[in-house]
Amino acid sequence: MPLIRTVHAEPGREVSMSEEEWLQEENALSERVTMLCQMYGGSAKNVGSSDFSADDEMGQHDLNRYEKARKEALKIAILLKDAFYRDSALHCVLDMCMKANDLKFATAIAKAITVETIQDAIVEQHGEFFVLSERDGRLHPTASAGLLPTLK
Repeated sequence: MPLIRTVHAEPGREVSMSEEEWLQEENALSERVTMLCQMYGGSAKNVGSSDFSADDEMGQHDLNRYEKARKEALKIAILLKDAFYRDSALHCVLDMCMKANDLKFATAIAKAITVETIQDAIVEQHGEFFVLSERDGRLHPTASAGLLPTLK
């Protein structure tokens, strides 16, 4: 007998779906976040470059694109209920934030990630900026992370 999960489709309305259907939906949403981060990664990289200036038209355009993508990707990611799919999506957003040198958001995202394999991947990729605390099992910024310039 398949597991049935009740999902809130809209306020006041519940829909039942099988566990498999639910996981497929979670996977699709996680992939959507990954796609957004890939599509807007160039703007994030431009924002994080040393040549970036929000004062010129192209710089402002890239900043707006990056911030819009970050907001949309986070909005989707935090709605995911499955820890692996949620943290995988958050990892993609964190990587995009790191491209933009947006340590403020990257740090907040890192602290929300709880899946150990994803935490380990972040430490491996961004070990200069994040460390896994044995005390609380969460990612925290390193001392050198404070030296990263903030988003302009």
